[in-house]
Amino acid sequence: MAMTRDWAADVSVAADDDMSTHSLSPYLVVLATGFGVFLSALDSSIVNVSLWTMAEQFNVGMSDIQWVTVAYLLVLTSLMPLGGKLGDRFGKTRIFKYGILFFTLGSLTCALSPTLHILIASRVFQAFGSSLMTANGLALITYFTTPENRGRAIGLNSVILAAALGFGPVLGGVLTEFYGWASIFLVNIPVGVIGFIMVAMIIPPTVQIREVKFDSIGAGLFFATLFAIVYAASVGIKMGVGYFLILIGVSIVTFVGFIVRERRFISPIIPTSVMADRRISVSLITALFSFMAIAPVTFLLPFLFQDALGISQSLTGIFLAIQPIMFSITGPLAGLLSERVPARSQTLLGLLIQTIGLLLLGWTTPNLLLMGLSIVVMSTGLSIFSVANGNFIMTSAPKQYLGVVSALTNIARTTGFSVAIAISTTIFGLFFSIFNPTGITSGALYVEYYAAAITWSFWVFALFLVLAIVLTPLRGLSPAEQGRINDVQ
Repeated sequence: MAMTRDWAADVSVAADDDMSTHSLSPYLVVLATGFGVFLSALDSSIVNVSLWTMAEQFNVGMSDIQWVTVAYLLVLTSLMPLGGKLGDRFGKTRIFKYGILFFTLGSLTCALSPTLHILIASRVFQAFGSSLMTANGLALITYFTTPENRGRAIGLNSVILAAALGFGPVLGGVLTEFYGWASIFLVNIPVGVIGFIMVAMIIPPTVQIREVKFDSIGAGLFFATLFAIVYAASVGIKMGVGYFLILIGVSIVTFVGFIVRERRFISPIIPTSVMADRRISVSLITALFSFMAIAPVTFLLPFLFQDALGISQSLTGIFLAIQPIMFSITGPLAGLLSERVPARSQTLLGLLIQTIGLLLLGWTTPNLLLMGLSIVVMSTGLSIFSVANGNFIMTSAPKQYLGVVSALTNIARTTGFSVAIAISTTIFGLFFSIFNPTGITSGALYVEYYAAAITWSFWVFALFLVLAIVLTPLRGLSPAEQGRINDVQ
């Protein structure tokens, strides 16, 4: 019978492990896990460039071809808590390797798909593998590093993540143009094989948390909650207000049911004590708002460049690469800083710089040079914030639930991004109809109205950063930060 119990009393650790950190070189850990991180992030960005080509080959419209992206996003986001839980229970290294294996096999079936339905099913299988990798990648880095070197490891991990997200559109465009859309999936196979071998050679097994019982009902409720939210944002909002409100209602009901279940079950998927910890909850909410603020930049700018300004697809991809390049430059520096500076100070600084950059981006649109400089500022702020925030979350996470907290960190990113894309579409459409009431479709005025609508969309999304700035001082101190203060005293 389900009952209220302390989550810490319901897990036991393998006898040969004392739950102390098994330190490896942070560079080796990131090198081994980086292949999986790169693959998962790359496939989130490489496919969108090829959707038009896929639609042509399968002779379908955008309402059908969008499921190549939507199905992947839904499964990836919804299954990450389960992936984290499996990593905690059966070993993070083992589940991470399974994730690479499933993702690589899914990539092969995607490339060989003769019909759209088989391609979508293959994307679901691929996303399942990606959820296992994404949920446990950051957890492995945390497990095998120490508070003294964890910041630089997370900083390097953010470089790989940013490089994959920025490299995806450029690589996808080139591969699709010269070798066909199947090549964007075939390129994953050698990377996946190398990644599997690297993890097997470098990363030792991790402790397995032996729980009394697995919370399948809680996992199902949490899956339903995330599925309803992401589906409402990506598809439901386009199907009418009534349909959207029904999905939001479903997400609320299932989330309440999830909370009630977790408070009573003997070994919950996400312990309520973890969710109630303001160090983790505040950090996750601020991460959600930060990633929501960058979504309209990556989503709306390609339309401005190609639709209004007539810039080619390849040049658009190069411009969008500014953000990941800045991540690559500033990520390691932000990681080193996070080992020495309190997270409250560094995250607040990062959010302020990101806000200034986003406001400048709106003000300078459509001047390409000034827009590029604004993105440099915005990306630097995002890097300073996200690295310190990620380090703080994982250092504050209970050791028994590193996989779950790692998954929640990535859920904040993917959910924030997907929800913000839907919102940005609506906000842009509203402003564009205000500035262009007569429906002009070309010429200088069209460009002016288009740029004005995007400018105001950016400024509206800056409000999410303001909310994050207000919340971030509430996060408190991590155990490592508290320990440094005690040492000084």
